[in-house]
Amino acid sequence: MPKIQAGSLREHRAQRLAQLIDAAEAILNEGGVEALTAGAVAARAGIARNSIYRYFDSIEDLLELVVTREFPAWIDSVERAIAAESAPEERAAAYVRANLEQAARGTHGWRASLSRGSLSQSARERVKDLHGSLHRALAEVIDELGRPQPELTVAVLQAVVDACIRRIDQGDDLATVADFASKATHRLLAEDHP
Repeated sequence: MPKIQAGSLREHRAQRLAQLIDAAEAILNEGGVEALTAGAVAARAGIARNSIYRYFDSIEDLLELVVTREFPAWIDSVERAIAAESAPEERAAAYVRANLEQAARGTHGWRASLSRGSLSQSARERVKDLHGSLHRALAEVIDELGRPQPELTVAVLQAVVDACIRRIDQGDDLATVADFASKATHRLLAEDHP
């Protein structure tokens, strides 16, 4: 039995898994997907190679953990931003802003790149499901407005978010992009609908 370095076995496992994900992220940043091997991760994390498989089944599973690592905090941040506003229009603008703020934290671009090209089909489905929870939060806000074509409104607002995130990933200033996106959101939601 390995010596645990935390208050409980559960905490120890969580810490070790975080170390393995940190090691994988560092390897991916330095050498790309080709450099991500069990041996490289184990060496970087300072544990035996065969020990890493106590935490995940394959390197593909580890890659999925890297890509999805920030989703819980991202989703929580967006949900808190929405909840902080009372008017549906402001809740929608909060959704847009919070997504852009999360993207600007700096790791979205390379995680998105990994998810497009390096994940297994099941991992891509998991990422899709995580994105879906964000889209459902926006859909609930738009439904509150009671306007026709809520699905189209959600799609257009999500397209604004996606386009603005790409601009942030390319180096555009968050404040400038968020201001543009917020104004676009308000203009779209302020339009009179027949």
